[in-house]
Amino acid sequence: MKKHALPIVLAIALVASLGWGIYQYNERNDYHTYLDLQYQREFYDLIDHVENAQVNLSKAMASASHGDIVKFLSDTSRYSYMAQEKLTQLPFHHAPISNIEKFLSQLGDYCTAMLNKSLDGVTLTQEELNTMADLHSRANNFADELVKIQQDIVSGGIKFGDLRREGNRDLQALGDQMSDMGLINFEESMQEYPELIYDGPFSDHLDEVEPKLKGKEINEEEAINIMANAFDKYNIDDIKVTGELKNQHIDGYYISLANENAQDGYESTAAVSKVGGKIIWYMDPILKGESNIGREEAIQKAEEFLEKIGYKNMKSTYVMAYEGQIVINFAYEEDEVLVYNDLIKVKVALDDGDIIGLEAQGYLMSHHDRNIEKPELSADEARERLSSNVTEESVRLAMIPLDGGKEILTYEFKVKFGEDTYLVYIDANTGDQRQMLLLVDQEDGSLVI
Repeated sequence: MKKHALPIVLAIALVASLGWGIYQYNERNDYHTYLDLQYQREFYDLIDHVENAQVNLSKAMASASHGDIVKFLSDTSRYSYMAQEKLTQLPFHHAPISNIEKFLSQLGDYCTAMLNKSLDGVTLTQEELNTMADLHSRANNFADELVKIQQDIVSGGIKFGDLRREGNRDLQALGDQMSDMGLINFEESMQEYPELIYDGPFSDHLDEVEPKLKGKEINEEEAINIMANAFDKYNIDDIKVTGELKNQHIDGYYISLANENAQDGYESTAAVSKVGGKIIWYMDPILKGESNIGREEAIQKAEEFLEKIGYKNMKSTYVMAYEGQIVINFAYEEDEVLVYNDLIKVKVALDDGDIIGLEAQGYLMSHHDRNIEKPELSADEARERLSSNVTEESVRLAMIPLDGGKEILTYEFKVKFGEDTYLVYIDANTGDQRQMLLLVDQEDGSLVI
C-alpha cells in the first residue's frame, strides 16, 4: 500500500495544481474582460463628447443670437475638455496621441476665447468664423475615425485589454495596433493643423516663448530615481525610460511605471524634463471606485504631493470632481500674489487619495524669480472702479497673463450680480478693467468662462 501512496499523493497534488491554475486563468480572463468593458465605456463616452462638441460648434456658427452663441460655444468647450479627459483614460501611450490631445485642448480654449468676445457683444470676424469652421471639420473627421473604431470593437476586432498588454510588451506592436485603429493617421493629420492665434493658455503664439525652466541636465538613471522618489507604490526595477521627449516645449524622458500589486496589463506613464529633472506630466490610468474622501482631504493630499516633488508655494484655485476622481488647479503664490501663469493640475482618486495625474508644463514654461512691485493703487481705490450694481465677496492680488506671455498685476474681485458670480480683474496700477470672467459653480466643481 505504501509503495502506491506517493504516486497517489503526487496525482492529487497535480490535480489540485491544475485546478488552481485553471482557477487563476479564469480569474485573469474575468479581470481582462472587465477591464476591456470599462475601456469600451470610456471609448464610447469619448465618441459622445467629440460628437457633442462638433454639433454644438456647428450650432454656434449657424446662430445669429449672441446668447445662443455663448451657450453653444460654452458647451463645445466643455465637451472638448471632457473628450480630452476620456482620451487620456484609454490605454494609449501619451506620445503617439499628443497632437490629438493638443487639438482637443485648443478646440476647447478657442471656443472659450470666442465666447468671451460674444459675452462682450463683439461680433466674430470672418477669419474667426473660418477658424471655427476648420475646427468643426477636423472634429467631424475625428468623430468619423472614432465611429470606425467603434465598429471594429463591436465586430470583436479590437480589445482594449489586449491593446494595453501588447503595448506593455512591445511599443512597436502598440503603434501597429493604433495605426490599424486609424488614430495614427488622424494624429499625423493634426501635425498639419494651422496655427491658432487667440487669448488662451494653449495658444500657438506662445510656442515661441522659451521655457523658464533652469537647472542641470539629468540622465536616464536620474529620471528613474526622480519617479521612484515621487511615488512609493512603484519599485525602481519597474520604472523604465521608454523614449525621449523631443521637439516639444520642454525636452525630457518618457517613463513607464509598472505596479507589481496591480493586475497584468496595468501601467502608468510620465515625462521628466532633462533640464532640472522636473516631472512634466504623470498619468495613472487605473480605474478607481467610489468616493471615500472629501474635497478638502483630496486638496491636502495634492498639496503634500506637490511639496514633495519640489513644486512649492502652490495654492489651490478651482476644482472639478467626476467619476470617483477630482482635478485640482493650483497656481503659484508669491508674497500673497496669485500668479495664474504658473499653473499645475493634480488629479486625485477619491477612493483612497492616490495621486493619479499631474500636468505641470504651464508652470515649467512660466515660473521664474519675479520682482513683483507693490501696486500703485490700494484695494479700496481699485474697488471704486467696480460697477455699483455688483456685490463684492472677496478680493486678492493676482498676476494674470496677457497676449504673448506678458503678465500684469491686478486686483481679482469676486463679485455677485443677481444670481451669477463673476471674477473682475482691475489693473493694480492704472485702475483699468483687464478681464471679467463668469464663475459657474456646479455640483462637481467650478467652471470659469
